[in-house]
Amino acid sequence: MSRHTATPTRPIAATLIQPGTGPAWAILTLGILVAVAGGVVWTGGTLAAAITGSGDPVAPFGFDAGVALVTDGPAALWPTTHPTAIWTATAVLAVLLCIAAGLVAARTAAQRAARARPEAAMADRRDLAHLAPKGATAKARRLRPSLADRRRIAPADTGLLLGELVPSGPQLRASWEDVAMAVMAPRAGKTTALAVPAVLDAPGPVVATSNKADLWATTAKLRGDVGPVFTFDPQGITGRPPAFWWNPLHGVDNVEAAHRLAGHFIGDLQAETKRDFWISAAHDLLTGMLLAAGTSDRTVVDVYRWLTNPLSTEPIDLLADTGQLAAARGLESRQNGAPETRDGIYETARTAAQALRDPHILTWVTPPDARPQLDLERLVGSRSTLYLLSKDGAGAARPLIAALVDATFRAGVTAAERSPGGRLDPPLVAVLDEAANICRIGDLPDLYSHLGSRGITPLTILQSYRQGTRVWGQAGMDTLWSAATIKLIGAGIDDPRLLDDLAKLIGHRDITTRTTSHSRRGTNDSWSTRKDPIMAADTIRAMPTGQALLLATGAPVAPIRLRPWYETHRADKITSAVIGKNQAQPR
Repeated sequence: MSRHTATPTRPIAATLIQPGTGPAWAILTLGILVAVAGGVVWTGGTLAAAITGSGDPVAPFGFDAGVALVTDGPAALWPTTHPTAIWTATAVLAVLLCIAAGLVAARTAAQRAARARPEAAMADRRDLAHLAPKGATAKARRLRPSLADRRRIAPADTGLLLGELVPSGPQLRASWEDVAMAVMAPRAGKTTALAVPAVLDAPGPVVATSNKADLWATTAKLRGDVGPVFTFDPQGITGRPPAFWWNPLHGVDNVEAAHRLAGHFIGDLQAETKRDFWISAAHDLLTGMLLAAGTSDRTVVDVYRWLTNPLSTEPIDLLADTGQLAAARGLESRQNGAPETRDGIYETARTAAQALRDPHILTWVTPPDARPQLDLERLVGSRSTLYLLSKDGAGAARPLIAALVDATFRAGVTAAERSPGGRLDPPLVAVLDEAANICRIGDLPDLYSHLGSRGITPLTILQSYRQGTRVWGQAGMDTLWSAATIKLIGAGIDDPRLLDDLAKLIGHRDITTRTTSHSRRGTNDSWSTRKDPIMAADTIRAMPTGQALLLATGAPVAPIRLRPWYETHRADKITSAVIGKNQAQPR
């Protein structure tokens, strides 16, 4: 007959325990208990005699004293000390000894339990020293010349808040050369614990996307205290009228820029279906028409008008007049193709650009009488905040959201190239909440490879890995995942493949197992070691809300505790700002 018990240990740790036999241990344990009991009584009697002034014991502590206690009682050792005093002192001493033993046992049990928890075998303070306050401050001084001469640097100036290392800290922050992404299910804290702190802590310009008003409502007023706030809300999610307009055709004076802008409209179709002939042809058609409008001082209204008339030669003539002869010939060949093919291409392009037929959306992207034009070059060099909002579904403004974020990135890169060290200081923070729904920048995975080196810190927030795969494809999402130097996995992940991959990335730990065998000759113990996952897939799936796994480049996976805004020192200010906005909203 055998019995198995398992004891988890840290990786590469070895447990060397000498086996013993049951009877031998029983005899030894009984002897220790008798000796301890005798020592307690002898010490108690000695203390009582000393306190009452009755004198020293007749015999010192040892075998003879023990025999005397058993045969004749305490009077044999302390004949002049009252027995009540002896037993009282002994009882007090025994209670104190039990309390001390209990504390030691509790602490030992707590230490064993701590070693048994998954985080005991994961990253610790030393592994994440570069993200802790001291390391983050040192790195910020190196990346931001404006901080070099400051004696004290505020935590918000050192990087984006990620959370606190479990179980007892420290606070961890991504640096200004990190590019981050988070995969979290709804209501797992992605807005309250990531997006809101990132926007409020940003030391420079911010661009933030969302499909709801919550991020804007909790941060816009406080961001307004440090710089101008611009809200691009073509579908009226916040209820605010347009205070400015943005020209999507600004800078579209070459084929590359036109092709890139057209890609944001085509991206909606690519996310729902595979790239085929119709999508590729519609992309080419849109490129030509956007180039015609951009080089001839036209607007996106003209672009959609041309799309509704496949026989219009106006864009061809405009391209020819501005010297874009190759683009003009390409557009002409589309028009001269088979009518069925031509009409199918135009219909696909109209579907991609359907946002341009909505008069409410067009108000934000066409020149008005009085509203100023949004100047992105000026924005990236200030402490301004740009909020971009769009609803999901057909006719949404998300192609324009993606185009405006992309234009902000390009303005930031241009400004960085003109700055000392080739970096923005202070950095540009881009919080792309609901990125797969409303900010489908086709080459975002490729942008991640160099944005961090320009002083642009993106935080892309997705609800699931598969959501990203639907938008960027498997290869694109894998590239985005690999390029992100900071990855956060929150609660509510149900993707079996991702869970299995995470379990492998977290690694294994050694489990020491004792096998006890009983036979006529006695009891024998044997020990063996096996490897078990530190966190199995089901454990990761059941991770509670408010916790996350941090995958930082160059460090083991770490468990962290997220810090939602309502648990910070800004909670009262944010609450007041939200209440004020709700009261000011039109009913």
